[in-house]
Amino acid sequence: MPTGYDPHEIEPRWRRWWAEQALFDADDASPKPRFYALHMFPYPSGDLHMGHVEAFGLGDAVARYQRLRGYEVMNPIGWDSFGLPAENAAIERGVDPREWTYANIATHEDTMGRLGFSWDWSRRLHTSDPEYYRWTQWLFIQLYEAGWAYRAEADVNWCPSCQTVLANEQVVDGRCERCDAEVTKRALNQWFFAITEFADRLLDDMSQLEGQWPQRVLSLQRNWIGRTEGADVVFRVCPPDVPVDQGEDVVVYTTRPDTLYGATFFVVAPEHPQARAWASAGGALSAFDDFRERVRRKSDVQRQAAGAQKEGLALGVEAAGRRGGQPRQRRAPARLCR
Repeated sequence: MPTGYDPHEIEPRWRRWWAEQALFDADDASPKPRFYALHMFPYPSGDLHMGHVEAFGLGDAVARYQRLRGYEVMNPIGWDSFGLPAENAAIERGVDPREWTYANIATHEDTMGRLGFSWDWSRRLHTSDPEYYRWTQWLFIQLYEAGWAYRAEADVNWCPSCQTVLANEQVVDGRCERCDAEVTKRALNQWFFAITEFADRLLDDMSQLEGQWPQRVLSLQRNWIGRTEGADVVFRVCPPDVPVDQGEDVVVYTTRPDTLYGATFFVVAPEHPQARAWASAGGALSAFDDFRERVRRKSDVQRQAAGAQKEGLALGVEAAGRRGGQPRQRRAPARLCR
């Protein structure tokens, strides 16, 4: 007779029993107190890796602990399976994206079963199912019709090999973390959510959380919203040989207009829509194009990092302050989608 622990015999037998008993399915009618355990749904790019095992293992331990404490636990699982990476992987392999995606989901499911996670499989979902994304489409339409979804042009990290937009975290030393291609900046017309419309309400209602949330978290939230009090100040930009009254007005927001009397230079980002025209008017077009191309190879994280060496280029134009301007509030824009 076999002795000791035989995982190949014991674990499949108990997993079958768990499934037959629906042991981990949450009961909506249960009188027990409820506990919702939610994990970040994995992307089915292949099999699970040890990062998944670590994250899901810790979350599963919490779900099991709460069951032992007498809670009715809902611990669902799903797959974030809708997006360009699946299409690119399918193109590389010459297969249909749907076949590739759902084959990987099946592989994930098998590995999760062998790991013994206590998922509520009755509530599983795939974001690539029409039954799921019909509701995200419906929600988007509601936002659009309310005026809270709009199109605008903005710079993004672009991988020419993957033919897709990358988050800052996916750019490593100026290269795509997936394929190691050099990442560039590209201006794309894209969708945005007008969440700043709700910033004042969100900021004011945070007073209701005083004494309930840690002050550190409240401070982080207030800083993220970024409401400030300041004024718009008008500068006039013109080449040295052009009269000031024939220059172009540029509006600058500042929280300290009183300090502008001591301003010694005027800085614009290389992405400013007028920067190239000013460089052309100032005789610095060739140097500007070289400078902008070099800057576009850097990620926002690299450019904004504390201690990063700053560099600039004289455009050959001058800026003169003008009287006027209106005091107002300014909130840092928050982008949700690209």
